[in-house]
Amino acid sequence: MERFYHGDYPPAGKPLVPSFVTSCKIFLGMKSRIALIIVFGTALVATWPIHSKIAQARRNAVYQRAIAPFQRDLHLGMAKADVKHYLDSQHFEYFPVRIGGDERTYEIKIGEEDGLVCEWNVYIALEFSSNDALREVHIRKIGTCL
Repeated sequence: MERFYHGDYPPAGKPLVPSFVTSCKIFLGMKSRIALIIVFGTALVATWPIHSKIAQARRNAVYQRAIAPFQRDLHLGMAKADVKHYLDSQHFEYFPVRIGGDERTYEIKIGEEDGLVCEWNVYIALEFSSNDALREVHIRKIGTCL
């Protein structure tokens, strides 16, 4: 059977509208494609939370490795001047942050997280008490969401 016709279309004896059988084959082909798309879409939606949890666990492990030297070298109750000296001697880039009007926290940026809706900056936070003694060393995330 020729694929391309020369001359008048449709060729003599060929109907212009496809037959019922051809229509059914096209419909069933579309139906199976739609079903395949639905199956793959469902699988993607079902596995996304698992993937997200695994990725977050990996990031958290990296953050714990980053904070470990600070928790080891800086003891709670240490003077703010001594902490500043430690950070300067180790050449860490840190930012004094004001929370509630007082400059009682140093932040060291260790990462960024991009999500579907939010973007997060991840810091090691060194928080000081009102008498300038190191009170807490922890991970802090600050983000913006759409």
